[in-house]
Amino acid sequence: MTELEVLRRRRELVLLSAGLQRATIARRLDRIEANPARVALGYAARMVGRPMLWKLGSAAVGLAVRAYRRRSASRRRHETTIVDKGD
Repeated sequence: MTELEVLRRRRELVLLSAGLQRATIARRLDRIEANPARVALGYAARMVGRPMLWKLGSAAVGLAVRAYRRRSASRRRHETTIVDKGD
């Protein structure tokens, strides 16, 4: 058996091993996702998470609006100082 054939066999074994590991992980994840307790906990977490998302979203919008207002006010002040200096 040549060195090239040995390398090919090793490659085949590595690919086979990776495929088996992937199948095992997929099977375990399916089993975890199908667990009734996990389904109930996921549902409860989604219900609790929604108000928090609303709070975070409204806080982010508030920050954006305040930043926009500050920037607009700063620009207006800057424009008036430029106009005042020009006269």
